[in-house]
Amino acid sequence: MDNFFTSIPLAEKLLEKNLTLVGTLRQNKPDIPPVMKPNKLREKYSSKFGFCGNMTMVSYVPKKGKAVVLLSTMHDDTAVDDQSVKRKPEVIQYYNHTKSGVDTMDQMVRTYTCKRRTRRWPMVLWHNVLDVATLNAFTSYTAQHPGYMGGVTNARRLFIKELGKELVMPHMRRRMEGTSHLQTHITEAMERCGLKKNRKASSWCSKCTSPVCKEHKHVVVICEACMH
Repeated sequence: MDNFFTSIPLAEKLLEKNLTLVGTLRQNKPDIPPVMKPNKLREKYSSKFGFCGNMTMVSYVPKKGKAVVLLSTMHDDTAVDDQSVKRKPEVIQYYNHTKSGVDTMDQMVRTYTCKRRTRRWPMVLWHNVLDVATLNAFTSYTAQHPGYMGGVTNARRLFIKELGKELVMPHMRRRMEGTSHLQTHITEAMERCGLKKNRKASSWCSKCTSPVCKEHKHVVVICEACMH
């Protein structure tokens, strides 16, 4: 996984379920020791390792003044590629070899995203949850239905649109049935989504005898004196 997800607590939770983790760590994580942070004094292509229980942390210097930190619960040694000039640790080589799924997910999520600029971190997290969930839903659905929208280039966009409509439909139906007087532009928007209001006729027009629903019925108020 990439640095958006990787953390020590997550690694511990996954180990409880016998699942290993390999991922990059963001530099602002408090779990990273200062010795593994970027430092201009560290040599290019050098590595530092740290071990704690079943977890291994490695800090690699690809260029002066920069460091890449990875966490792994799969590796437990200081193996590096001595045959290469860059002398990359085995953890990084494994990550580079298997990270295509992570990069593909990031790219697909960016193509169709609901993210908006905000300073509220819960909203940032929620937007990412929605993006990943819709991508997972599309992947799962197309795996079960291989012929879904075959040849359509924007199949995922259409899927997300249909998914959103299905999710809000119960709420729209509940609002339409539970609210007697909705504004016209709201009912028109609901009808464009395929939701029609149930207009049962309870009376008839006195002139043409056509059935009239409550929404289009006009009651004429007359006092008793005028009635006689």
